[in-house]
Amino acid sequence: MLAAFLAAGPGWAESDIFNLTAAERAAFRAEIRALLLAEPQIVDRALNPQNPAAQEIRQEIEDDQQLLRALETEILVDRQIALFIGTDCAECTRAVNEMRAISKDYGATFTLHDVANPTSAALAERLGMADLPFYVLPGMILRGHIPPVVLRRYLG
Repeated sequence: MLAAFLAAGPGWAESDIFNLTAAERAAFRAEIRALLLAEPQIVDRALNPQNPAAQEIRQEIEDDQQLLRALETEILVDRQIALFIGTDCAECTRAVNEMRAISKDYGATFTLHDVANPTSAALAERLGMADLPFYVLPGMILRGHIPPVVLRRYLG
């Protein structure tokens, strides 16, 4: 198709694209239509321009989800939720007490990871989580202290 434009020679190049005859407009439209039908990705790229920042964020999310899936068994240890805590953390103490109450009242099971334990600390580091407490459920991480009413919703 592009060959048709090139074959038209210098006469075509000298034409005013905005001042075409009816026959020239029809020929031009036919060529454009044929090109777009042959290469629809031209329209797709025009309507959906690449956004490197969005692509990078999507990739980070996918990487995080993949890591979480890989570590899920080790983190959850066949429980519904895991709670990561540390020493000298008032929010952590509160979170543990609330998780114990939820466990008692609703039968929810949880794994407690204290980052004072090197294995738990290594898991938290692999997840990129430094702020405590945080919770891990299948497919998600919840940062910070989560009120019991919210946790119950996540636990189903």
